[in-house]
Amino acid sequence: MKKLFILTVLSAFILSSCSDDDSSLDTDILEQLDVDSEAALESNFEDVDVLAEAGMLELDAGRAERDILLECATVDKDTENKTITITYPAEGCVGPRGRVRKGTIVIEYNERRLIPGAFRRITFVDFFIDDVQVEGTRTLTNTSEELSDRPEFTVELVGGKLTFPDETFATRDASHVRTWIRANNPLEDETEVTGEANGQRRDGVSYSIEILERLVYKRACRLEGVFIPVQGIKQITSGDDVAVIDFGDGTCDNLVTITINGGEPVTKEINHRGR
Repeated sequence: MKKLFILTVLSAFILSSCSDDDSSLDTDILEQLDVDSEAALESNFEDVDVLAEAGMLELDAGRAERDILLECATVDKDTENKTITITYPAEGCVGPRGRVRKGTIVIEYNERRLIPGAFRRITFVDFFIDDVQVEGTRTLTNTSEELSDRPEFTVELVGGKLTFPDETFATRDASHVRTWIRANNPLEDETEVTGEANGQRRDGVSYSIEILERLVYKRACRLEGVFIPVQGIKQITSGDDVAVIDFGDGTCDNLVTITINGGEPVTKEINHRGR
């Protein structure tokens, strides 16, 4: 029962594959694990941030090209009320790497993202990624003291929720600090994230997360189907039990190394779709 409880802590964080020599985790217990709602929470809200940034760039006068993420979306810009509405068709739109988006993202803002003190508040209206409904309020505030190629933001997620096709759901509230590392080519941009989060998994078990070493997201990796961090370490705690997730050395892959209560590390492949 103790072992089952420890592994339940990871049910939203570990994925399905298990090698034959995986002696630290029993196969019968692995079969009871949930389908990566933690990975889906991370990747879907990162996806939302990228979409919101693409929408904000639509404000630039004379911009010649639309971001590929918005190719089949309608973007309404209300500059008087400082609101941008991104709407994908109700039947869904297949984007890069097969992600399907439908519904509406609403962005409220005061200034352009790079201006110190600028904020944007993101909410959703029947918005889905890969048939998973996304809800909550996500607020990003530029806390940089001056214009920079490495602007820093606070990111607050309140009431974050993913509802899956089987009607199960996972929740998340989070407080993070995000550093945007801008490149000459936006496709080479990187994001570094620190902070903490808490919520409830699809099975109703509560958890908390602390980022021990900054998480690194690479937009170039998204083009290869990698929507999770590719570097960094976070710690997941439930009661007295602790799991540490290591995302690797920056290589674009969906592999993570998991250590439960200081035991032997186990390598798993994560499914960012939460299935």
